[in-house]
Amino acid sequence: MLADRRAKIVATIGPATQDEENLKKAIQAGMNVARLNFSHGTHENHLKVIHSLRKLSLELKAPVAILQDLQGPKIRVGKFEGGSIVITPGEKLVVTTEAVLGKAGMIPSDFKELPLACSIGTKILLDDGLMELKVLAVRGALLDVEVIYGGILKDRKGMNLPGVNLPVECMTEKDLIDLEFGIVNKVDYIALSFVRHARDIRKLREIVESRNSSAKIIAKIEMIEAIENLEEICRLSDAVMVARGDLAVEVGQSRLPGFQKRIISLCNELGRPVITATQMLDSMVENPRPTRAEITDVANAVLDGTDALMLSAESASGKYPFKCIRTMHEIICEVERNEEEYYRISLENEFLSTPAAIAASASLSALKLNATAILCLTTSGKTASIISGFRPKARIISVTQHIEVLNSMELAWGIQTHLIKPYQTMEDILVQADELLVTHGLAKTGDRVILTLGQPIAQGAKTNCIYVHTVGGESYTKLSDDQLPLRCQVETEIR
Repeated sequence: MLADRRAKIVATIGPATQDEENLKKAIQAGMNVARLNFSHGTHENHLKVIHSLRKLSLELKAPVAILQDLQGPKIRVGKFEGGSIVITPGEKLVVTTEAVLGKAGMIPSDFKELPLACSIGTKILLDDGLMELKVLAVRGALLDVEVIYGGILKDRKGMNLPGVNLPVECMTEKDLIDLEFGIVNKVDYIALSFVRHARDIRKLREIVESRNSSAKIIAKIEMIEAIENLEEICRLSDAVMVARGDLAVEVGQSRLPGFQKRIISLCNELGRPVITATQMLDSMVENPRPTRAEITDVANAVLDGTDALMLSAESASGKYPFKCIRTMHEIICEVERNEEEYYRISLENEFLSTPAAIAASASLSALKLNATAILCLTTSGKTASIISGFRPKARIISVTQHIEVLNSMELAWGIQTHLIKPYQTMEDILVQADELLVTHGLAKTGDRVILTLGQPIAQGAKTNCIYVHTVGGESYTKLSDDQLPLRCQVETEIR
């Protein structure tokens, strides 16, 4: 069943998946987090997707987190007559920041400060580094350039200036408008593009908190300055994304694997969920099967400790979006089936917060007692998220009465989310726990489970204790698939 998978899947929503029926197929295929890319689409389209996801999530009893990905100060070329131009090595061109339609010999750019950032010899990379230009001269709003590596340059492709400190703010006017839309419509995560300094995260956090939003912040690591300030950025963020497209262009493709491992390792150490993104199964945009290299790439990201893996064009505009999600699910499950490195519990830290101490104790108890599951009763998801960082082999099952809390936990490694009815006593909890575990096929009568909860229960205290429970529920049997939440059902074939 889908609930057996620990690492999560983030799928970008686009033309191939944005209709309600297709969103349902994406959730059924294994999507945990829906990414809305605000570099594309209108607020009207995004709002329709949000409403559909919330509706489907309740119908399928499958919580889904919604991730708003802000565009940031992304430099792009403009549009061309006919939609594209061909540029050839050695060709001399003009790049302009004027609002004109591009044509042979003329490339428009939407970045008005481009001439200020460039000088003779500056390297300009196009379309994730597939094409390269060298600046020969700067003439006001115009740049004379020579093509080093050519290709077909299409409308609105990205521009990168590796090593150049761009004179731009992290959030543009467009980002602020999009951010307000996301906050009003209660997205679960907000991803900040082109983060360079910790102050970028602080600025976004101030806006989010001033609007009394519970949205969590994801720092996208894709700039060389972000690598230089990595630990501080990670500490201030709720989660981190290894945005490999622009990062590879910025640091050089041969250095990317090392940086990816370093970012994942640091996030694991700090207890921050981390997403590995960009071209994970890129060949499946056109083909029904991934390459062997892509399969290995996904597997290695899981082995390195990533919490989630992200699909971009594969699920947004590819030919096989649902098969792609299911393929990623199958690769992850196979890796986890043979994974032996569970329980990253260190007893070296002298002091821990109460939630962290409870989480560590629950994970250690699960290990020593060979517990089947750790059941977290929560109102915020904090303890479950900390337990996720310890990577227990026991299932992490987070239960609460608040659906929005369940949605927000869908990004973190290993956490399964379920609704629970209101409770006042330990007996209420244990009766519901037995019923949930047995009827959903998550544990059997006689299994040990570890509960984390707050005492006194009736007063809604924050998590402050653990309880070892032997599953009863002899009168219960596993429900049929049509009565179970989606992720506890037998997996169906996806095409």
